[in-house]
Amino acid sequence: MKKTFLFAVIFLVAGLVFSGFVIAQGKKIPANSVAIWDHLKKEGYAKKWKMWPGTTPLYKGPDPHGAFLTTYVNDAAYKAITGKKGKFPNGAMIAQDNFSKDKKLKNIDVMYKVKGYNPKGGDWFWVQFRTDGRIIADGKIDECIKCHAAQKGNDYVYTSKMK
Repeated sequence: MKKTFLFAVIFLVAGLVFSGFVIAQGKKIPANSVAIWDHLKKEGYAKKWKMWPGTTPLYKGPDPHGAFLTTYVNDAAYKAITGKKGKFPNGAMIAQDNFSKDKKLKNIDVMYKVKGYNPKGGDWFWVQFRTDGRIIADGKIDECIKCHAAQKGNDYVYTSKMK
């Protein structure tokens, strides 16, 4: 009787722990700059996320971004890039650190894929942060969309081919 009870308790606890893990993994971040900033900080993106495949820290950046860039991607984005999926899935996030000519971090640009957010712009939510999290611009940023529209066939990204 004690063994059966103990087994049932262990099974129940394991089930609750596992289901909590699954629920936490499926948590969606809203298309909201404050929520995205909080997520980046909580994740420790610059230490825990992978860099965009084929890039190095502080690679030369084009205008209007920094003189040097370091680009990080979450797991969903990384799998889409390495798997040559052609498009990023809902929930993919790209965080690009923008550095000045003297290699000081000046801004952080983020592209976050949100299904249905902006179909005409690839469903990307755009945000640019100061290093302290203050928002410079966010949402459907015309300048970002117009420039990146040249890469519409590559899901609006320049860094490498998606297919």
